[in-house]
Amino acid sequence: MGWMRDRRVLAVLAAAYVVALAVLVGGPWGWALNRLTVRLYVLFRYEVPIAPDWALPEHYGVLLNVVLFVPVGAALVLVIRRPWWWATAVAAVASGAIEAVQGLFLAREASWLDVAANTTGALVGAVVSALLRRRAG
Repeated sequence: MGWMRDRRVLAVLAAAYVVALAVLVGGPWGWALNRLTVRLYVLFRYEVPIAPDWALPEHYGVLLNVVLFVPVGAALVLVIRRPWWWATAVAAVASGAIEAVQGLFLAREASWLDVAANTTGALVGAVVSALLRRRAG
């Protein structure tokens, strides 16, 4: 019975994440997100200098897109119980749809690089979750 409770908790967390993701990608936050990437650049380049010299603010934007979709891949594997490759493919399609909506209907810039970064994040989340699920039996 514990696994069912855990799965329900994961489902609630996944649903909350989907709502938060919809607000983030559908809202007029483009300027704030750009400021966040510049702030991260300044933080890790000058204040806590751990970033390589070649890292630019654009790289932080890509990294944020990767991190944004790690939970998507994990949720598809853990909650819906699909294989990692299926979760990655669904996340890629979802990311492409998000970018299309942003480019066509919202005051946001659509980017294939964002689709690639989101898909990479989903792949990481899906593979790690599949490995953890397999290890747990």
